[in-house]
Amino acid sequence: MAEKVTPMSVRLMAAVVAVAEGREVNVSRLCRGEKVSRKTFYKWVARYRAEGLAGLEDRSRRPRRCPGQTPAEVEDEIVRRRKELRDAGLDHGALTVAWHLGNDPVWRERTPSVATIHRILVRRGLIVASPQKRPVTSWNRFEAPVPNEWWQIDAMDWLIATGVVRVFNVVDDHSRVAARSRAVLEATTEEAWTTFSQAASVWGLPAGVLSDNGLAFSGKLRGFEVAFESRLRDVGIRPFTGRPYHPQTTGKIERFHQTLKQWLRNQPMAATLAELQAQLDEFCTIYNHHRPHQGIGRTTPISRWQARTPARPADQPLEHPTYPPRIHRAATTVDSVGTVLAGGFAIHLGVQWAGQAALVTLDQHHANVFIGGQLVRHLELDRTRAYQPSGRKRGGPRQPRLPS
Repeated sequence: MAEKVTPMSVRLMAAVVAVAEGREVNVSRLCRGEKVSRKTFYKWVARYRAEGLAGLEDRSRRPRRCPGQTPAEVEDEIVRRRKELRDAGLDHGALTVAWHLGNDPVWRERTPSVATIHRILVRRGLIVASPQKRPVTSWNRFEAPVPNEWWQIDAMDWLIATGVVRVFNVVDDHSRVAARSRAVLEATTEEAWTTFSQAASVWGLPAGVLSDNGLAFSGKLRGFEVAFESRLRDVGIRPFTGRPYHPQTTGKIERFHQTLKQWLRNQPMAATLAELQAQLDEFCTIYNHHRPHQGIGRTTPISRWQARTPARPADQPLEHPTYPPRIHRAATTVDSVGTVLAGGFAIHLGVQWAGQAALVTLDQHHANVFIGGQLVRHLELDRTRAYQPSGRKRGGPRQPRLPS
C-alpha cells in the first residue's frame, strides 16, 4: 500500500538538501520525528540531486494510465447526443442517451453504463441536481394490464400565429401509444368524439376511456350525459372519470402533454391549424416508434403495444345512467363582458347588463336569467359547450336595459 505523504516541512527539506550535499544528518531520528519512512526520505534526496529544488515540489499521484477510464471520444459523443436530443425537444437524460447509444451499431459495444454517463454529464456541467423533486417511489402507480383496456383522453391549449387553439390527445394506458393528437379551434364534445373516432380507426376500439370531468367528456357532475360518453356506451365502451381536483388519476395523459409541449417549443410556431396538425403527426411518429419511454422499461410504445393482444369493448351497448331532474339556482353578478357563470356554463347577456346582480335557474335542458325580478334571457342549453352565446347577429337590436 502506498504511503500517504504530507507536504514537506522546512526542517525535512533542509535535511534532504544537507544529505544530498554530503553533510551528516541523523536520518533515522529525523524520519521518526517527521513521521516519514527512510525510503521516502532517500527518494527525495535522489530527486534533489537530479532536479534541484524543483524535485521537491508536490507531484500528482494520478496513475499514468487508467484502463477503466472512458475514452475521450466516447465522452464527446455522449455530450453531442445529449445536445442533439435537447435541441430536438426530446428527453435527454442519462437513461435516454444510453438507449440511443445502445441502439447505434457504431457505438453499441462502447456504450458505458447509465451511471457512468450520468457522472460524465455532471462533470461536464450539463446536469444540475434537483433534490427538491418528489421521489418517483412515493407515487402510487396503476396501469392497464393490456393495450386498449382503457385510453386516457384530454385537451390542452397551444399557441399558433392566429391565436390560442386546443389540442386533443389520446394515449393508451398500457403501452403509452399516442393513439391520436389533433388540433381543433374549440374543445367541444363533438370534436372530442371525432378525435376518438380517428384514433379508433387506427388502433381499434378500447374497452374503456378515462378522462377528467371536462364538459367535452362528461356531464356526470352536472347531472346529465354528454354526447361523447353517450356514444361510448352505445358501442359498449365504459366511460369513467377521475375525481375532481385530482389530476394524478389521468397522470399519463398529463405527462404526455408536458412531453408534447417540450417538443413543440423547439419547433417553428405554426402559422395555421393545418401546420400545427402536421407537427403533431410528426411528433406521434417519433413518440411511438423512436423514443424510449422510461415508464415502460425504456422500450418504445409500439413495441409494448405489439407484445400483447389488445382488449375489446363489450359486445352489447352499456346501460345509460338516469339523472333525476333538478333545478340549479345561482345568485351571481354579470361580469364586465356581459356574461354570467352558473352550473358550469357561461351565459352571455350583453354588456348593457354588466355589474347587475342576476339570478340564474337551470334544469337539464334550459336556463333562465333574472335581473331585478324580470326575465332577461331564456335559452335552451347547448350541452356540447360551456359558453352559451347570445345567438344575436352582430349589429342586431339589443334588449333595453331595465330602469333603475
